[in-house]
Amino acid sequence: MLDKIKHFISSTGGAGGVSERVPEEQVAVAAILLEVAEADRHFAPEEFREIMIQLRAYFGLSKEQVEELIEITEQERQGASDLFPFTNAIARAYSPEKKQEVLTMVWQVIFADDRLDPYEDQLAGRLQQLLAVNHSVLMAAKARAREIQQARQDRSGGAR
Repeated sequence: MLDKIKHFISSTGGAGGVSERVPEEQVAVAAILLEVAEADRHFAPEEFREIMIQLRAYFGLSKEQVEELIEITEQERQGASDLFPFTNAIARAYSPEKKQEVLTMVWQVIFADDRLDPYEDQLAGRLQQLLAVNHSVLMAAKARAREIQQARQDRSGGAR
């Protein structure tokens, strides 16, 4: 997976190496989004593009900063045995509203390839528990992500 990301970054003229550390919450959110994209064992290009879009918009980062964030996040993920360090960072630092925003991003990544795999759905439920939010928050995030996806399709005339 890391090789695919490095190839994508190098083929798009991305940052050439990690220059400085980024905030823990940024790494945590990026790790969760990457994990979701890999949940179905098929990391689609649409999912990677959606992760780039979400991280740029949510944190106000440039393309190069997001590429660096992803590179750092992949290094951090290799050193972690599971998602707990990442979800715990968000659970500690984020309000319920911000957690719902993260879960909305999760669903947007899941929906990016126009299919919902059972593994993705299961991981979203697990994230809801790890982030310590009610099931209704997860369902509201899912509904919001569907609205956003539908609005994008309407703007583009239904084409992806």
